[in-house]
Amino acid sequence: MKTKNGFLFSLILVCGAAAGLATPASAQSDSQKNVTPAKYRKVNKKQAPAAKTHKVWTDEDLATVRTSADSYAEKETAQAQAATAATQQAEAAKQTSATSAKPSKTPPLAHANSVDDADKKIAWEERDIQAQEEFIDRTQRELDQAPSDQRERLQKVIDENKQILAETRKELAGLQEQRKQLEKPASRP
Repeated sequence: MKTKNGFLFSLILVCGAAAGLATPASAQSDSQKNVTPAKYRKVNKKQAPAAKTHKVWTDEDLATVRTSADSYAEKETAQAQAATAATQQAEAAKQTSATSAKPSKTPPLAHANSVDDADKKIAWEERDIQAQEEFIDRTQRELDQAPSDQRERLQKVIDENKQILAETRKELAGLQEQRKQLEKPASRP
C-alpha cells in the first residue's frame, strides 16, 4: 500500500510540476503572438540601457566647472543688483509722483485716529527709518568697493534713498505732533 501511495504521490508531484512549467511558457507564447518581431526588438532596446562609462575628473574638467560656477554666481549677483535698482527706482518714482501730487505736509497714511494708533504708526516709522539707514549704509559700502562703471548708479541709489529717508523722518515728526494733539483732549477732563 505504501508503494501505491508513494507512486500516486510522485505522479501528482510530476503532474503539478509539468502544469507549473507549462503555465509560464503558455503565457509567454500568448504575449508573443500579439507582438511582431520588429516591435519586440524595439522593446528590448529600450529595456537594456547602455552601460555608462565611469567619468574620471581631471584638473582641466574641474577648471571648467569652477569657471562656469563663478560666471553663474556673477550673473545671479548682477541680476539681483539690477532687480534691486529697478525696484528702488520704481519706489522713488512713485514717491516723487505722490509727493508732487499731494500738497499736504503729511500723507494720508500718516494720519492717526487715536493715541494708540499714533504709537503703532510711530513705531512702524521708526523701524522703517532704521531699515532705510541700514540699506543706505550697505549701499555706501558697496559703492566704496564698486568698479567705476557702477559707481554712478550706486550714488544715484544712495541719493534717492536719502531723499526717501528725509521724507520718512518728516512723516515721523508729523505723527509725533498728531500724538501730542490727541493726548491734549484726553488730559483735560
